[in-house]
Amino acid sequence: MLARSMLVTPLLLALAGPAVAQTAPAAPEPAAPGKAPDACRLLPQADLEALFPGRAITAKGPTLSPIHRGPQYAEGCMYSVTLPSPTSKLDHARFASVTVIRWDGVAKGRETPAQAFASIKASREKLTADPKITLKLEPVSGVGDEAFQETSSSSVVVRARKDDLIYAVSLDLYSEQTAPNALALAKQAAARWQGGTGMVDAPQQVAANSAVTVPADTRPSPVAPVEQWPDACALLTPEEIKAAFPDMTISEPRKLMGKITHESRENRQEALPNPIGCQFDAKRTVEKDGKRTIELNQIHVSVRNVAATEELSKRWFQSAIKVSEARTPVADLGDEAALDIMNRIHIRQGLTTVEVRVSGGERDQALHDQAKARVGKLAKIVAARLK
Repeated sequence: MLARSMLVTPLLLALAGPAVAQTAPAAPEPAAPGKAPDACRLLPQADLEALFPGRAITAKGPTLSPIHRGPQYAEGCMYSVTLPSPTSKLDHARFASVTVIRWDGVAKGRETPAQAFASIKASREKLTADPKITLKLEPVSGVGDEAFQETSSSSVVVRARKDDLIYAVSLDLYSEQTAPNALALAKQAAARWQGGTGMVDAPQQVAANSAVTVPADTRPSPVAPVEQWPDACALLTPEEIKAAFPDMTISEPRKLMGKITHESRENRQEALPNPIGCQFDAKRTVEKDGKRTIELNQIHVSVRNVAATEELSKRWFQSAIKVSEARTPVADLGDEAALDIMNRIHIRQGLTTVEVRVSGGERDQALHDQAKARVGKLAKIVAARLK
């Protein structure tokens, strides 16, 4: 039995041998830390904190170089910067990144770094000739041995060469600070690399910004300038109301002033020079069931909006009549008009929308019908005065 066991054991070892030899290959060795570039050291978070003071910055971490290039190193590094939107109260994320395009530690035997950089520049210059691509190239100085800047509709990219290192620093377009910020980051990256040595400490910190510039809101205001808004009290006179209510006493107009709002991150309000609302009271005393009763109609003229464009004016008018349930079209009043159940006529003429209302008789059908007839007469006068 002992002899049999001794024969079996070598056989088992022989069978086990190939299985051990077929285990997964070892991970590629990292490049020597002193020699290889480190993208997150070329663009550290501290640089971004200096350029974007007080803003939240999130590191997305390094990206390793592809295995097929040889010993791996941190080829890319990205950050998210939270910046104020110029068009709303919200903040939005913009990205900053650096990418090592070429390093001689894994590119030996090919064209020289200067030749490689020239090829990169030539290929980017060809893109500028494509009318479908909005890309502007311009040389920059003071960044490594040579560099140029690309500006597109979405970002600013500085491509540079320092000794045997070619890299690109990219910033999402934000304000007039974007280009100088990208240039400052690219300069700092160049100061952290020395050919033949590798990563070194920059001799000085990046020059800090005192504040983040919020870009101007260049959107046109949806509302017309204040001088285009009509005077509500000039659209209907007391004498014209008296003619429509001959058996009633007409009060002096009560004026309502208003403001328009130009929307952006910090809304700007502007006072209107003329009233946007004008209200008159029409009263009379009547005998009902042996009692003296006061009947009251209120006449309202309101400038609802003056839009910057006719398209907006049409859209706002449709929204207004939908909300007020003005389902009865009225002919021959402005460009379009509609009557709602509150005896209110909405009129759009060009950029301007106004409302004319006669209240009263909400619980008396005869008075309600009378108010409806009178609001139609007054609305014709108002519509004729609209431009």
